[in-house]
Amino acid sequence: MSLVIASELEKRYGDQIVFRYLDFRIEANDRIGLVGPNGSGKSSLLRIIAQRDDMYTGHLQSRKGLTRGFLEQEPLGSDQRSVFALLDTAFDDVHLLGRELEEITRAIEVCPEPERRQNLISQYGHKQEVYLERGGYDTVRSIEETLLNLRIPRSAWQEPVASLSGGQRTRVHLGYLLLQKPELLLLDEPTNYLDVNSMPWLERTLQNWPGSIVLVSHDGHFLDRVTNRIWELNHHRLEAYRGNYAHYREQRAARITRQEKEYQVQQEYVARTEEFVRRYKAGQRSKEARGRETRMKRYLERHGLDRPEHDKVWKLTFPCTKRSGEIVVRTSGLIVGYQTGSPVLQVPDLEIRRTATVALLGANGSGKSSLLRTMVGQICPLSGSVTMGANVRIGYFAQHQVKDDYATVDAALSPFELIQDQKPLKDQEVRDHLAIFQLQGEDVFRPVSTLSGGQKSRLMFAKLALADTNFLILDEPMSHFDSVEVMQEALKRYAGTIIIVTHDRALVDALATQLWFITGPQEGEPAQLRVRSETWQAYRQGVAAGLPDWDSETRAHREQPKSAELTVVQPDGRRPLSRHNDSRIKDLEREIEELEQKVGQVLDRLAEASARNDGESIRKLRKVHKFLQDQTDRKWDEWETLHSAWEHQVRAGSLD
Repeated sequence: MSLVIASELEKRYGDQIVFRYLDFRIEANDRIGLVGPNGSGKSSLLRIIAQRDDMYTGHLQSRKGLTRGFLEQEPLGSDQRSVFALLDTAFDDVHLLGRELEEITRAIEVCPEPERRQNLISQYGHKQEVYLERGGYDTVRSIEETLLNLRIPRSAWQEPVASLSGGQRTRVHLGYLLLQKPELLLLDEPTNYLDVNSMPWLERTLQNWPGSIVLVSHDGHFLDRVTNRIWELNHHRLEAYRGNYAHYREQRAARITRQEKEYQVQQEYVARTEEFVRRYKAGQRSKEARGRETRMKRYLERHGLDRPEHDKVWKLTFPCTKRSGEIVVRTSGLIVGYQTGSPVLQVPDLEIRRTATVALLGANGSGKSSLLRTMVGQICPLSGSVTMGANVRIGYFAQHQVKDDYATVDAALSPFELIQDQKPLKDQEVRDHLAIFQLQGEDVFRPVSTLSGGQKSRLMFAKLALADTNFLILDEPMSHFDSVEVMQEALKRYAGTIIIVTHDRALVDALATQLWFITGPQEGEPAQLRVRSETWQAYRQGVAAGLPDWDSETRAHREQPKSAELTVVQPDGRRPLSRHNDSRIKDLEREIEELEQKVGQVLDRLAEASARNDGESIRKLRKVHKFLQDQTDRKWDEWETLHSAWEHQVRAGSLD
């Protein structure tokens, strides 16, 4: 059954065509991924389907009574309701049904007529069935689990939505839509502000979604797991493909090859016909020549193919002409935080060696950006130190550009002038470089002060890409940049060292030689940095095989050659305070890791049970979760006691 049918849809901004001649249908249970370059009109199309924009021509029909939910990239920030109160409104119809059940209950109690009483009981049974199906008895639990899975801290649940950051508002609005369960869910970049912990939960939720979905995303892994159709919006047209993102890429390549061959055959036919007409139009065979010319024109009018349009292939290169020392950065006793607050992150003593590519992963707000800002000297450590190696040239891109980042930029200049000032390039080379960062047309010559926040961020990245560096520190570089393949290839070719924060698992999988995970924080304790000297694929294979994290780390260190790119060392140069010297500490760590893995598995099952509203399973799993968590806490208490005693012995010199 079709939910939405569109024909001859066209959108313009003045004389500028966004798209035209769009014909499509959205069917029940569709999972559609909408892809295409920035500026192709993806958000505009979503807004039209969501009935937020009526400035278009063509026809758009929807099934009567269709409920829609629309997640914009930047939800409005003026809502003064608390976070919890906003999400509770997703259950307004459920609360109304609950009040109706209460009224029916009171009517049954006082009804003297048996027949009328029986009718009321039947009504109650029907409404209660719907109430149960919509999770009427578990609304509070559903809201809490959604907020936790979206990594909205409990301290923010009673705060006004307007007081949240842009990323938090986006996640809260996403949670509202998922709880509301509209028949057609429209999501514009839902993964932009999700971390590696929230992504699997969202994937499972959308895989089990009872309605239809149209979503925009640049994350190929996410699209592969969630979609069953792909729409490509490009060159003002919409092309539909069956299957997920991987299938789309295969089909698209085959379609382009086929179109090129068909166009070539057509052009050969036209060339032969034109040559025949030129040769015989004035001779004895002029009638035949005119007939062929007429047939060719008629064919081209009815079946003529336009020249296939190709996306321009951009190539991005990060210059790296000066080699750094073998040790790029070293930390010692580092605790990250702000002078006016509590410690944010505790970092083991690390050495990063030249050409390493480190992916820094962790929940939103866990301290990733703070660690990077500490490394580049923007904030001072609460304790310990960060030391750069010899000849290190840092190139730093911040997730959220602040005024200080623009301090060296003359806001009256245009992007074109800024790039020309930085490096002597030909005019077309400047425009091509800016185009890689989606700065094109009139935007190239506008004053920087008139650009949007996203355009300014891309401009700063364009400047960074021309700087001669040997240590790139990149904090969410893909937030405002959609050419994932271009970025991936550029970073692969980079001859220096990289630390990158990104939620794009394809980028992590392609680049990372080491993984840094930020875990926690626990109550009263800062978050902890844990190191994995292995690729993302090796890490995921270990997890899939049921190996606890410590085992994959131990295996990686065992297989790592002496010239490892990263090591964990002690300030005095001795081997780590390894727990191998105390068998009980080692056993405890193994037991804790196994328990934590079991806790994670229970949480996954709890999320699945929540998605299908299985109340009985939820109650059982919550009991199991509490039991495992209590066991884990007891093990940690014992570990801390033993480890403190062991460290005291080390400091006293009684242990080797």
